[in-house]
Amino acid sequence: MELRHLRYFCAVAEYGTFREAGRHLHVSQSAISEQVADLEHEIGGALLERSQRSTRLTRQGEIFLEEAKKTLLAAERTVDLTRRSLLGQEGTLAIGFFLWGAGGFFTRIIRDYRKLHPNIKLSLMDMHAHDQMAAMESGQLDIGFTRPLVAPYDKLFRSEPLYNDPIVVVMPKEHPLAKGPVTIQDLAAERWVLCERPFIPALFDSIIALCTSHGFSPNIVNGSSTWSGVMTLVEAGEGIGLVPSGARYIRPPGLVFCELEPNITKVGLSLVWNPLNEGPVVKSFLKLVRENKERIRKSAGN
Repeated sequence: MELRHLRYFCAVAEYGTFREAGRHLHVSQSAISEQVADLEHEIGGALLERSQRSTRLTRQGEIFLEEAKKTLLAAERTVDLTRRSLLGQEGTLAIGFFLWGAGGFFTRIIRDYRKLHPNIKLSLMDMHAHDQMAAMESGQLDIGFTRPLVAPYDKLFRSEPLYNDPIVVVMPKEHPLAKGPVTIQDLAAERWVLCERPFIPALFDSIIALCTSHGFSPNIVNGSSTWSGVMTLVEAGEGIGLVPSGARYIRPPGLVFCELEPNITKVGLSLVWNPLNEGPVVKSFLKLVRENKERIRKSAGN
């Protein structure tokens, strides 16, 4: 049994005669009659009562017609969904991000994408950079807004830089340096809170190198695995912190952010994806981000 058997039978039932069914389907009357006869033979009984002027459904034909229509509708929906998926208009998309890198542009990009592709089911996951890489490798994540790739992930995934976020100094509002800007020498005698090295090795090392180049080693008294954790420790009075400027979007009310001079220490944000999963849905999201790169840089102050 093929779908055309069902279409021909439904057409005869709708138009009343083989001739009219053939005319609407642009198929010969004899071909319609032959296919319906084959269908009845396969089922093992008559579906139509034939006369010279018209045809009429048997009781079994009525049952078959109802189910045949459901089957044809399901087939049409299957084809439509598949075509939409091939065009990137149907499917799912899992996107990883972290808060300091989500300020300004991220929410707007997501809103724009939902408007353009309302049938794509989005999953938005707040994840640390290392966790994003593991999730992308396992297939749980399709796209990540994360730090620039380092080994071994730079060989596994593709990425495009979005912007470089300058490092700023975060401190309590009542701190003597709170009016800013702040020079690196101003911080030589301060207690420091940093994001721990295992989570940001390149940035951690660049901060230490900056201090060394100005003749001192920072007095690091505490640390955290997250930028929000660093700010919580600063708010608790543990010391001053150095964080990406994007952390302003998750600022506790008791803190201020001051520009750091010289402003040479930055942390990058990149768009990352697995080329093995670069299907139409992923491509449609990448296209939107690329079209908005200039707006993204401006929102980050680059």
